[in-house]
Amino acid sequence: MVQTTTPLKGKTVALTRPTGQAEEAGKLIEAKGGIPYYIPAIEIKPLSNSEPVTRFITELQAGTVDYVILMSTNGVKHLFEVAQSVNQANALRCGLARSFVIGVGPRTAQELEAYGIHVDLVPEKYSSEGLLEVLKAKDVAGKVIRIPRTTSAAPTLNNQLTAMGADVQEIHVYESGLPVDENLKNRFYDNLTGGQIDAILFGSGLSAKNIFKMLTEKTSIEHLRKLLAEKVTVVAIGPTTAQALEELCIKVDVVPKDYLFEEALAALAKHWAKN
Repeated sequence: MVQTTTPLKGKTVALTRPTGQAEEAGKLIEAKGGIPYYIPAIEIKPLSNSEPVTRFITELQAGTVDYVILMSTNGVKHLFEVAQSVNQANALRCGLARSFVIGVGPRTAQELEAYGIHVDLVPEKYSSEGLLEVLKAKDVAGKVIRIPRTTSAAPTLNNQLTAMGADVQEIHVYESGLPVDENLKNRFYDNLTGGQIDAILFGSGLSAKNIFKMLTEKTSIEHLRKLLAEKVTVVAIGPTTAQALEELCIKVDVVPKDYLFEEALAALAKHWAKN
């Protein structure tokens, strides 16, 4: 009989992914003996303005875009939803076939492939840093790069690619807002102060900033920092997320070597085993 290992046995792990995108992660926590706690820190909202996407599709069809970078499954889904809403999904597929398509992370690549898009490259490191390493080696000076993503993305990637001499534009395809459910915020704060949450996993700098905004409606910044330091193990999936937390003066306890959720859980279990 095969025994199931339970390295997270009895531990409650909070997930900050948007509603509808954390259930698979929750099952992984349960498989390791833990208890998933859902606290969506980002509310995904579609944009009503389709003009940026139609201009982008025109560029693709003209063959003037060298690289298209998709950073997340949300970026892929909302790009195609906008294209479908203006009856240009096939034009988008044909246009992307004329560019070098990069999917950051295997899930993003899988989502692209589900829409029939060939993915030319998945960086070994699933982050902006890993992406920049790859593009530095390719010499993107003078190249046209387009990045369909959220309106709330940090400007770091755009700025660094521009500094490398590329013509870069972000194509905004969805909005990442702050959740407005007051009951959700109250419950999370009560559970946090009551010591019922053992760890919080942050998958992006925005999720970190939004959790901070949500909680500082209930308490002071100083008290929140003290709560997290004393009661919770803080996990950042990637250095960009860790930096965002550190800028908020939140101590980061765990950063996995590979920026994947599964690796974050393994690193968290190892951290707890040592302490």
